[in-house]
Amino acid sequence: MQTYSTLGLPSSSKLSHWHSVTAEVFTPSDIRPNNSADFDAELRCASFGRLRLAAATSRAATVTRSRKQASKSEEHRFFLRVQLAGRLLIRQDGREAILEEGDIVLSDSTLPYTLTYDDACSTLVLIITQKDLKRHLPVPEEMLGVKLSGRKGLSRTTSLMLRSVWEQADDGMLPEIGSRIADSLLDVFASACAETKGMVVADAASAGARRIQIKRYIEANLRDPNLNVRSAAAAFGISPRYLHMLFGGENETISSYILRRRLEECAKQFCDVMWRRRTITEIAFGWGFNNATHFARVFRDQYGTSPRDYRNSQVAAGGVGASWLAKV
Repeated sequence: MQTYSTLGLPSSSKLSHWHSVTAEVFTPSDIRPNNSADFDAELRCASFGRLRLAAATSRAATVTRSRKQASKSEEHRFFLRVQLAGRLLIRQDGREAILEEGDIVLSDSTLPYTLTYDDACSTLVLIITQKDLKRHLPVPEEMLGVKLSGRKGLSRTTSLMLRSVWEQADDGMLPEIGSRIADSLLDVFASACAETKGMVVADAASAGARRIQIKRYIEANLRDPNLNVRSAAAAFGISPRYLHMLFGGENETISSYILRRRLEECAKQFCDVMWRRRTITEIAFGWGFNNATHFARVFRDQYGTSPRDYRNSQVAAGGVGASWLAKV
């Protein structure tokens, strides 16, 4: 087991040393002690299987991982925190959780977050790679910043398992046994998430069902010029980042889907005799576009010709006079 501590260091170098330690074990962040003159902290680390555990004890402080720091993440990791003593306030992805003894919460290294420690606060942190976590919890983003109580249900089981593993960390563990324990622990945590959020964590069909719901919402709101990734995400109570991830397996992004569908509806009306008295601009604006130049450009990118030429060619093919249909 590795141990890092500020105890015994000159007061002037304690904070810089702690910055270096936490950046190496967790991620770079900014640490502001409530009392710099009386600040001390300690970190102990151990590995089991593919995962790593770290127990951090700190005097009162605020830890902030900025958006700039998060954007420079070299490796996508998740932190499953279990509160051992004191209280911890964590904010991430628009959520806020106050942890007391036994409570657990998940955070993401690639997103900004803030941790506020009570005095003499102690937290156990399970460090998990994105690949390992997603084998058990396909959509971890839904659980970021959500407190799982350490006093009931499977979240209590997860908390007890983590603390039990930590108590045995000093004795060491064979790699194959450690990997089995890691898998069991993450399975229980995923089940605790399902219990807490009512989500089906291992069923890819749930993500497919959510995509269908979102596409139906988009279809119903294509005419709204304010429809975009952010507004669609807000309508379902999820983050834009998670919305992008839901469509990650599709052949196009969610933004591309919205644009394509709007263009298809415009093209359909260009061919429809019922819309022959409407100008190209009126039709485009009726499907959520608000800039004629932009519309002309994206339409040409999609169909290889200008909206006017496309409409005229469709009119000619249909035998309808084109002279009064080509107005913009």
